[in-house]
Amino acid sequence: MTINEAVEVESKFEVADDIRTPSADSFAPLVADAPVEHELSAVYYDTDDLSLTRHKVTLRRRTGGDDEGWHLKLPAHAGRIELQAPLGDEVPEELLSAVAGLVRRRPLAPVAQIDNLRQVHTLRDADGTAVIEFCDDHVSTQSLVGGGSAATWREWEAEIVDPSRPDARAHLAAVAAACTDAGATTSSSSSKLARAIGPLPDAGAEGVSPVRDALARDLDKLLDHDPAARRTTMTGVHQMRVAVRGLRSTISTYAAELEARTSDSDLDLPALLSELKVLAAVLGKLRDIQVVDERLATLAAGYPEDVVSPPTRRRLRTELDAEARRAGDRVTAALLSDRYLDLVDRLHDLVHVAGTGPSADSDESTTGGKAQRREAEELLLRGVDRQFERFTKVRTRTERDLAELDLTLAEREELTHVVRKRAKALRRNVSALSETDELRVAPLRDACQRLHTVLGDVQDSVTARQWLRRIARRAETAGESTFGFGVLFEHERGFSERALDGFEGDAAAVTAAYRELSESRRSARKRRKKKGKKAKKGKK
Repeated sequence: MTINEAVEVESKFEVADDIRTPSADSFAPLVADAPVEHELSAVYYDTDDLSLTRHKVTLRRRTGGDDEGWHLKLPAHAGRIELQAPLGDEVPEELLSAVAGLVRRRPLAPVAQIDNLRQVHTLRDADGTAVIEFCDDHVSTQSLVGGGSAATWREWEAEIVDPSRPDARAHLAAVAAACTDAGATTSSSSSKLARAIGPLPDAGAEGVSPVRDALARDLDKLLDHDPAARRTTMTGVHQMRVAVRGLRSTISTYAAELEARTSDSDLDLPALLSELKVLAAVLGKLRDIQVVDERLATLAAGYPEDVVSPPTRRRLRTELDAEARRAGDRVTAALLSDRYLDLVDRLHDLVHVAGTGPSADSDESTTGGKAQRREAEELLLRGVDRQFERFTKVRTRTERDLAELDLTLAEREELTHVVRKRAKALRRNVSALSETDELRVAPLRDACQRLHTVLGDVQDSVTARQWLRRIARRAETAGESTFGFGVLFEHERGFSERALDGFEGDAAAVTAAYRELSESRRSARKRRKKKGKKAKKGKK
């Protein structure tokens, strides 16, 4: 089946029935074609818990207009990606595969019907090229969830025809200004479907457990970026990998608490951690290649062609593109597998179980009492303590070895990479805490971020040098000059040497910031204790 893909960049406006469409002159210098009218009717599909809608994905079967068929809209960095398939009775398998992680082998059912009487005005430039499609929509909707409700409204849409055109966004902004000048207001809903369905039901018992909330946030993030990761976009792969690491960190940090919650279930925490590690490795392989590709292209561009020659640049591009395709195929295969879908099912089960238990069933969990909030904060702080203890052990051992042993650069990089991982895990736990008048959270979070960034750049340099060695050997075998590869290698080596010079100071800043947080905790406890004594005296 042929699947068409397009990038959708548009502006949407709410408009009263008695407001006239903007005049042709208001769109100048673009010229408007005579309007074309379409009667559109679309049925939208989702799971029973509205998983697609929650993750800003829409799936519809639409009749009428120039593009009738099945449409799947996915969130993207700029606008949305729209996949289109021919009209048929069943959801095309290609579209289901694109959202398999959100659907999770569950049935899809109609959730809304949206009918639209649309007038389309194509706006063209002086050469006659279509630039903006302006639509005047008269919408009628019927929600099929939550008891169902009907609604009607009018809206305007202005969509870029070719988002790659350099001046497209400037033209869109000008058309948007013409719309607001005519009396329209920017739409308060992200889509017609969101407006038709209305507010979504709560997805879970947020607030009953900070561990449950942390797991839920990372699982939501994983699923938010699942469609983009399947398409092997750089952002999608990176963010999904970050979410996987967050899940691993939370499960490891709060293993004792989660073991108590899962003891009566068939959830196996070590097995979950193992599966997440495998997934992180598959994503990490592609992510590393993407980072190296971007890094070396930028680095090579900074040298003249008599230093890093065009053949060297082509060899880098060709080799890394081929490796990225192979790694991307492995990512796609992994995310399409039953093994991945089983993992996502178990993660949903874990989030549910983590939100049950004595604290979830107590009165305070629903009333948000001070004692319950303080208990949640203390649980998070215990997680920070555990991660800081691990960080300190690794930091102490690393600094001792750096001082006492005659280490190569590669050995120093390997040691500090372990410190980076511990700093990253500590930062994740600290980020779950809220800054308050009593707790000084920001300094520790920022110090962890600085250390992680510096050592992350070092690790990127390590990976870049590994690929440079590999590709240079292939170039040498092919009889090509390897001088340019050597120049890039030495540049990366020097970068790593300089970056590691400030390691001890950045690591010490993390420890100092943790002590600052600990001191604020002690002071807060003293104030609460003093306040409690005064309250008791008052009662007497």
